[in-house]
Amino acid sequence: MRLSRRATLVANDDDLRVLTSEAKRRKTSLGRLLGELVGERATEIRRRRRPRVGTFSGNYGLAQGSVDSEDAPAGEPFRSE
Repeated sequence: MRLSRRATLVANDDDLRVLTSEAKRRKTSLGRLLGELVGERATEIRRRRRPRVGTFSGNYGLAQGSVDSEDAPAGEPFRSE
């Protein structure tokens, strides 16, 4: 069962006009559009918070691996969250 929750939104009037216009273009409600945007952002945050474990093939260490691959975990800035 999927539960929904209502929340109060604090946003700039101009931003809301843009989103209202986009909702009308898509023939959906502003609430549904905002829900989609919140869902997309939550998915992105979850993806970024997943534990990352790096493995490197070859005969070199973590430092060299991070230099060779920008996608390596050591290439990410340290998060203190």
